[in-house]
Amino acid sequence: MKIRLATSFIALSTALAAPAMADVNAADVLSNQQAFYGAMGVSLTGDLSGDTLSNPQMNVIFPDGVASLQIATTGDVTMSDVGDGSVLISYPSPLLLSVSGGARGEGAFSVDLSMTHDGYTILATGDPDDITYVADAQNILFDVIDATMDGPDSDSFDIEGTLSFDSWAGTSNVTEGNLISYTSNSELGTSAADFTFSAGSVVSTSAQTTQPVQSVVAVTLPVGGSDVMNLSAAMRNGLSVILNTSGAGSTSSAETILDGEVLNRQITSTGPQVADITIGEDGIAFNADASDFAMTFNDQLLFPSDIDVAISKIGMNLDLPLNASEDLQDFRVATTMQGLTVGDTVWNLFDPAAILPRDPADVSFDITGNGTNGTDLLDFIAMAQMFGPPKIEVDDVTIENLRIAAAGAEATATGAMTFDWTDFTTIPGIARPEGKVTVNLNGANALMDNLVAMGLIPEGDLMMPRMMMGMFATPVGDDMLETVLEVNDQGHVLANGQRLQ
Repeated sequence: MKIRLATSFIALSTALAAPAMADVNAADVLSNQQAFYGAMGVSLTGDLSGDTLSNPQMNVIFPDGVASLQIATTGDVTMSDVGDGSVLISYPSPLLLSVSGGARGEGAFSVDLSMTHDGYTILATGDPDDITYVADAQNILFDVIDATMDGPDSDSFDIEGTLSFDSWAGTSNVTEGNLISYTSNSELGTSAADFTFSAGSVVSTSAQTTQPVQSVVAVTLPVGGSDVMNLSAAMRNGLSVILNTSGAGSTSSAETILDGEVLNRQITSTGPQVADITIGEDGIAFNADASDFAMTFNDQLLFPSDIDVAISKIGMNLDLPLNASEDLQDFRVATTMQGLTVGDTVWNLFDPAAILPRDPADVSFDITGNGTNGTDLLDFIAMAQMFGPPKIEVDDVTIENLRIAAAGAEATATGAMTFDWTDFTTIPGIARPEGKVTVNLNGANALMDNLVAMGLIPEGDLMMPRMMMGMFATPVGDDMLETVLEVNDQGHVLANGQRLQ
């Protein structure tokens, strides 16, 4: 909720504001932003009289009335004609803000906040259908005044807390035409959130500090809005999103108390993070990297002591088609997790003598390929009515990299397979595969010896695994094994040339 409140108000602020030097007035600015938010299915209203916009609000009603959301202010926003064809939007301090909504069958909620700041202005310039907005704000503070919700514990439910940003600055542009185009380049300064949630005998507290975040956004939207239940059609009509963000990191803590006793607590920190997201008719491309993740977790119902987990680097790469097409489409799924460690408290439970190497673990894979997607994956109504899996045919897959390293052992794999979707008889029930995968296993025998020394596995239980490795793996070094798995054009499965099937 912290993120939504902040983002929603910033969105509202930009809506009442978004440099080409020409001539615009307050009515032009409001109309420009109404067109932009209308393209997102959001109704932006307010009473504009001269240079004063009173009680602006945004309303969202989800398809079939399943849910609604309203963001409203009580007060006046000044939209002054500077005299050179530009409009200066100024926000009062304090400014009252109300966020309310509900979902069918789930009840409703309402949160009232007060916003204060040390200066919050947006300068709008340009033409009526092509307006640029330059924002500058200092020391923005949101303070929860009151919160209500429906439900059996509504009388005991309460929220207290604050959310602050030491600065917010950026430039955005909204252009009206056959499509609505929106671009933005902004930086959100250091933010701090501190909230307490109460419901009956349960009290939860959370605090987070986030270092500055930079973002670049480019969005195109069909005029008049899109059907959120069929975004595949919207993308064919021009919907696209490009988002690039980078941040310096964050720290957070959370604690849950039940009847005066600490039930669980968690302390988390992250280092620098970057993310690039592109969504459009060609599909979704997502690339993200984060570093220096660390967490200390304690839950007395699960474990009597702290559990420490750290990861030096986490990465994710996705490139997937979303819309149906008769043409071959590329795809990629890749992830990496480097330097995974857990604290000695966990290790000592099953390895008190420290027999196993406690080196950081690594897990990574990178799979690419081509295929044909016959299903609009973002046509949610059609997907819900579909019988069976989506019509997706993978023609070829390449294992660029697969690696797991932990406890002194390492397994890697590379290779490629093709699939013949006209042949379901060679191997009954599946498209005929053909190709090779090379698997390397290092340190397996040492790991098994260590497991025996720890008393976790009897030596006799490892006789069969050792025998299988001897039959189907080739030694290529000291405790280093290699297996080449192959499926030939006759559907035979072979390991190092020996037929398995």
